[in-house]
Amino acid sequence: MKPALLLIAMLALIATAASAPPQTQQTDPSSWPAKDTHQGFTVAADAYSNAERAKKTFGKADPYKAGILAVDVFFKNDLKDPVHVDLSTIRLDVDGPNGQHFRLPALTAPQAAEQIAHPKPPSMSRPRLPIPLPSGGSKERGIEKTLMPFSLQSDVVPPNGTLRGILFFDMGGHFELVPHSAVYIPDVKSVASENAMIYFDVPLGPKHQP
Repeated sequence: MKPALLLIAMLALIATAASAPPQTQQTDPSSWPAKDTHQGFTVAADAYSNAERAKKTFGKADPYKAGILAVDVFFKNDLKDPVHVDLSTIRLDVDGPNGQHFRLPALTAPQAAEQIAHPKPPSMSRPRLPIPLPSGGSKERGIEKTLMPFSLQSDVVPPNGTLRGILFFDMGGHFELVPHSAVYIPDVKSVASENAMIYFDVPLGPKHQP
């Protein structure tokens, strides 16, 4: 291979790797069992419901210790037009075996950083967010800086392209309910159409997966 072509190939490979969250690049999202595909678009999810795995990935910015579930989310667009995903309406639907029902909004990286810096006692009896948050101190800013590269860096999936990043949900430490949870994404739309796609619902529990 000519040096110029080799350089171009290497730059393309680096750009592709950079689009994936740090320390998650070895995982092939196409192999994840938790997924929902229709209308030329795929959403897959992989929950960090294991304390050891979360600690290894996030280090001192570990959301698990603050009762927050990190979910690696992968969007694949097989359409010829870009697709917009409204990140602000994504939520985690929890329907526990003992009648627990929770609808948890996705946290922003600053919100997650605030709770990691100042964890509260485990509880899902009342929502802890959204609430006004004070300006973060150095500890919060340091955690936010660590989390940001993991977060979704865009809300638009390019044509015949992919987008990957981590969402955060405040489960109040009740990780035993992860198998009874699903990532719900209601607002997905091709930029070429006025009509939204059917919602995407990705169950995290093995018993709900194909």
